[in-house]
Amino acid sequence: MKKLLVFMIAALPLVASCNKEGGDASQPLSVNFSVSPEKIFAGDAVKFEAQVSGGVSPYTYEWTIRGEVQGQKDPSLSYTFKTNGSEIVLLTVTDSKGASAQKRKAVVINSAKIPEMGSLVLNWVGRMEGYNSISSAAIADDGSIYTTCRDNNLYKWSASGESLWVKKIFTTKISGKTSATLGTPSIDKDGTVFIGAGDASNDSAGDGTLKAFNADGSEKWNFTQWWRSSGTPTPTCQGTIAAIDDENIYFGHTGQNGLVMSVNKATGARNGFAAPTGGARSGIAISKAGTIHWYGGVYGLFAIDKSILDNGGDSKLNTKWSLFSADNVERATTNAIGQLACFDLNGKHCVSGIATDGKGTKIYTVDASDGTPVSICYIDDTDAQDQGGVVLDASGNLVASLNYTLGQDNGGIVIVNPADGSVVSRFRTQEKVSGSPAVDKEGNIHFGTESGFYYIVKPDGNNCELLVKRNLADLVLADSRYAASFSKLYTAKIWCSPVIGDDGRMYICFTDDDSRAFGGVVSLSYEGCSGPAASQWPMVGHDRRHTCKQI
Repeated sequence: MKKLLVFMIAALPLVASCNKEGGDASQPLSVNFSVSPEKIFAGDAVKFEAQVSGGVSPYTYEWTIRGEVQGQKDPSLSYTFKTNGSEIVLLTVTDSKGASAQKRKAVVINSAKIPEMGSLVLNWVGRMEGYNSISSAAIADDGSIYTTCRDNNLYKWSASGESLWVKKIFTTKISGKTSATLGTPSIDKDGTVFIGAGDASNDSAGDGTLKAFNADGSEKWNFTQWWRSSGTPTPTCQGTIAAIDDENIYFGHTGQNGLVMSVNKATGARNGFAAPTGGARSGIAISKAGTIHWYGGVYGLFAIDKSILDNGGDSKLNTKWSLFSADNVERATTNAIGQLACFDLNGKHCVSGIATDGKGTKIYTVDASDGTPVSICYIDDTDAQDQGGVVLDASGNLVASLNYTLGQDNGGIVIVNPADGSVVSRFRTQEKVSGSPAVDKEGNIHFGTESGFYYIVKPDGNNCELLVKRNLADLVLADSRYAASFSKLYTAKIWCSPVIGDDGRMYICFTDDDSRAFGGVVSLSYEGCSGPAASQWPMVGHDRRHTCKQI
């Protein structure tokens, strides 16, 4: 009898703790709720689902959104936000004994999705066994296409999409770590391909390299003069493109002892070098003023005379001028890897780019000869730039890609008059555009987004008309030729710039944003695109070969 009484007493707390809604009377009332989907858009239904523990059931539920108590008193609630922004959702739960608990969450509502529209023809898709970031395709004079990705390979494709060869750029390891390729190939008129590779970010080794490959895939030379005559510079090549001149190429890197160099394009020998603070974080640009330009992230925009760099020998050279540097109130606050553009404006040789400083994101134009500012346009409703770049349309206006702020009606592109810095028009996508846009012969603007969409818009006065918005992954998977080999492609994230060939075909690289284990390059056609615009700088790197030279 004594043993039975002990058993009954021990069991009493267990009986008291159970109720049909899962409450535990021995525990205080606790409330939480889930939000689905994770990314919310205006106009779409959102589901809120309560999770309650403790207290004594049954429970009553009260949902408050935008300060208004909702009529629905259930543990789950479906609600549609009509406008974008940030809102507070409050759940109050009361148990049968009158105890109550609350959970408050801020939810971000993005602007309503832009519906897909327009038609693109998928010519072919080439697979790369690594993921692509920053690296754009380049098109040779014979129509062949070169691409790279973070697997440290250089890929060559025929105009019809056949894989011609794949060459390893480098395999060096430092402390057991191998870095990655984030550079973009540039192609000389004789078919030589220059490519910089090696990234010391993400705790990988700074083992950068600069190589020249012949059109048949054989190595022409491998650049090794990273510092004066000794030392380990641990070069990092992020978003770099080698600019091509008649006898030399110009190349830069960041990392310890970051450099900007003139290199003989036939032999790979260094002619001269500068070692600016911050090095070069993007492609070099050659202006008609005879100056070499690069962007050094938070250390600003730089210039040096081409002739001085060509004849500098083994002595470190000083830059000609710099802007937005450490001692300047307009110093950049992010290490952006955006590409520059060089062009003539009102008799001046100019250089333009995009950066974020303490005031906001600015699109700037300066005199390439002496750095005198021509115009600065602040785009004050976008997030800080980390990539992106500028190009020119046929009218001489700058077209810049923009970052996106969660929950805001921004992102996309902006068109700016470089003469006075005024905004001509905007096209907002509520998506991040990481690469430079490209402008075609018909005046249409092409760009890709990190959400995986390819856009084509047509400027019309103060507005931009949407011609095409297509999901790149859906295009690939809908083609029976590629559905099997790309079956695990869910979001074709676009981190790079589109390139337009002379025949009007568009090329853009992507990475699978879910696994980041593979990527690809697509060849697209649009009936309204017959070639690149006759502008001074219509696409990243100036032209389809990425010579980065104003002509």
